[in-house]
Amino acid sequence: MKTIRAVLLLVVLATLPGCGNRAEHNEIAIVSATGVDWEDGEWVLTYQIIIPKAISGHSGGSNGAAINVFSSRAENFRSAISKASQETSRRLYFSHNQIVIVGQDAARKGLGQLLETYLRNLDSRENVNVFLSKSNARQLLEQLMPFEQNPGEAIHRMIGNEEANNSSFRQMTINDVLMDLFSSVQATGLPVLSQVEMEGGTERGQQLGQSSSPSKIRLSELGLIVGDKLVGWVDNRESSGINWLNNTVDRTTVGFACSDRKSAKKDSSIRVVRAESKRTPSYKDGKWRIDVDIKAEGSLLEYNCKGDISKPDKIEAIERKIEEEIRSTALSGWRAISASKADVVGFGNLIHKKYPKLWKQEVSNWRETFPATTVSVNVSFKLSTTGSSGNNFKQIQEDTGK
Repeated sequence: MKTIRAVLLLVVLATLPGCGNRAEHNEIAIVSATGVDWEDGEWVLTYQIIIPKAISGHSGGSNGAAINVFSSRAENFRSAISKASQETSRRLYFSHNQIVIVGQDAARKGLGQLLETYLRNLDSRENVNVFLSKSNARQLLEQLMPFEQNPGEAIHRMIGNEEANNSSFRQMTINDVLMDLFSSVQATGLPVLSQVEMEGGTERGQQLGQSSSPSKIRLSELGLIVGDKLVGWVDNRESSGINWLNNTVDRTTVGFACSDRKSAKKDSSIRVVRAESKRTPSYKDGKWRIDVDIKAEGSLLEYNCKGDISKPDKIEAIERKIEEEIRSTALSGWRAISASKADVVGFGNLIHKKYPKLWKQEVSNWRETFPATTVSVNVSFKLSTTGSSGNNFKQIQEDTGK
């Protein structure tokens, strides 16, 4: 029996694949992030390369980045990648690539070649996060980030945290972009990364030494893509509104004012912990209508208004304020995308699914028809928890002093 087992073990081992295709670390350049720019009629690809020895050599508290950044250029993507061999002795290895940043000029030229490259390249990952930049993409890849040795990985985590905790911007992977641009409406929205100078610039950063960076990277806007080209930008609030319309809000913070005056500060806030947006298309008298019914639930974070919130009428008043704030935000998103004629919320996809015959008549002219769609937003918000006190801090302090 032991002899039979030994023979079977040898047979199994003999059929296992070897490591003939594995890449040796000293033969490859591990790409953590990629930048895409369009300059003087050529694609300029920038690579953020991880330096493994530098990473392993850093102590846990080091702020230094263990990366190298260089670029190559050509009339097409594959040629540009091939030309990278003129600047490095190692083969570019994209399996650990976390993000792609596309510069404004490249985005206006079109994302087609980038997406085509990912469709053909088996080494590339379709879960790479895609971003836009109003500046040169290389500038962002050269920007170091506090506490991080690998900026590309840090940006990857940043958008994940944003989506989970704030919902102003969504993670958009290569696969997400492909799905959106292959849909009926052929439109998508991509988060924008901006390089922000700190007050005082480089001189101030030098004065602070290692405690602060002279500039930083932040998520700032949303870029609207139609077909495969950039057609416009929307701001932070409008991007939040788009996510409410698109049923992609998970958790977020909503501020509200105690007073009904337009100039009143929104110095109180709630935390949305659950949200759902139901979208229903209809067609009447030759016009399209989308009804968006939003249901949300949340807890009170800050309360700087007068009055005891343990009383039902106060809770109802807060709920009405939050409903109006969410509705206003959603409609700001609608106005922004209708002005750019960019159906990044997929209203056309809903129409296609419910009215396939009518959609055949609309699809060729949808970009012109889309802004004329009537959009109605109804919001129902429930305040589930208010904390341990009915009054705010100042009221309690005043009452105890009497």
